[in-house]
Amino acid sequence: MLMASLRELGLREAPAEVLLSTLNPDSSPHAAVVGARARGEEVEMRFFSPSSSLSNLRREGEGVLNVTDDVDLLVRVGLRRLLPPPPLQFLPSPGLRTPRIGGMRGYAYLRLKEVQEEVVEDELGTSPVFRLLCEPVRVEVVSPCVRPFLRSEFFLLEAAVLASRVMVARERGLKVRRMMEEIRRLVGECVRLSPCSREAETAEELLRALERRLGEG
Repeated sequence: MLMASLRELGLREAPAEVLLSTLNPDSSPHAAVVGARARGEEVEMRFFSPSSSLSNLRREGEGVLNVTDDVDLLVRVGLRRLLPPPPLQFLPSPGLRTPRIGGMRGYAYLRLKEVQEEVVEDELGTSPVFRLLCEPVRVEVVSPCVRPFLRSEFFLLEAAVLASRVMVARERGLKVRRMMEEIRRLVGECVRLSPCSREAETAEELLRALERRLGEG
């Protein structure tokens, strides 16, 4: 079977939200949500430090991109400090020690090629960022079927990304009122567009958990 391309897997120049599996120092599997993009035939990811995924990639020199269109899964893995994490099935990967996650639409099995350190400045202050370039040793498309991306899923995903920034801002002693107002707007749009859906339930659960964490509930 011919290896699929990164484009066939769905990766483009713009960053996509995917699950990255790596190995912890004790060889147990670790999963996190990361933004990944295609740079020609390579994969680029950026990490803020500290990051378990970053440490694992640099130590082991390998990882697996697990591509899914399940927004609820992405949100719960990415915000496991706020929401109950979903059960993940880790399976052997061809040619790597790092396992893949079962039930995904596709995989890119990666070997680390280059690490560059940068500094970014935004509303959260000055932060070191590590840009990693990885070479795919194998790309698999398990399920090529097309599924439309719902607008309610977009609002949930954006609320989750902003919630992760709120957590960082609070840890740095920064004000989060405006970000919380935007999260409430995003959650409201998600519920309005799809009031009885799984993503609406997750959006409301996320907002409640975040308000409790911030002492606003």
